[in-house]
Amino acid sequence: ICRELEIRKILLESLNLQQEPRVSVSKMNRLRDQWKSTYKSTTPSSPGNSTFPEDSGNSTCCKHSSQVFIKDLGWDRWVVYPESITFVQCQPCGVNRCSESPGVSAQCCKPTAHDIVLFLYMDEWSSLVLSSVSLIRECGCDPGEKTQDPEVMTLS
Repeated sequence: ICRELEIRKILLESLNLQQEPRVSVSKMNRLRDQWKSTYKSTTPSSPGNSTFPEDSGNSTCCKHSSQVFIKDLGWDRWVVYPESITFVQCQPCGVNRCSESPGVSAQCCKPTAHDIVLFLYMDEWSSLVLSSVSLIRECGCDPGEKTQDPEVMTLS
């Protein structure tokens, strides 16, 4: 639940929305099918709804990826596209995001690459809005940062 709320908050902020639009569109499924058939080649295929840490090339920074389905967020009434996204968060290895307290070891663990993902959604006035969101793709530490002594590093 913590992760789902965090994902919702981050995506709403990225779309410059204060809250989820309240729309009632009876032809949303038809609209979604038309969009999918037109842009089928751009829809990424990914397995299941999973969260897993990945090795990002060093032992202090892990990439936590989740396949997030728009329907699971309860947004399928207003989001036309995409049906799912790969949501990545950068964290020190072994840290639980919901109980994490910021520490010195987290300083070098940060996004190193992003993907731009298109979002097509219906706003409160039943207008279609095409927006883009920058999502993290890769995580890591800068070569200079990961070799510093943690006692010397300062919080920014």
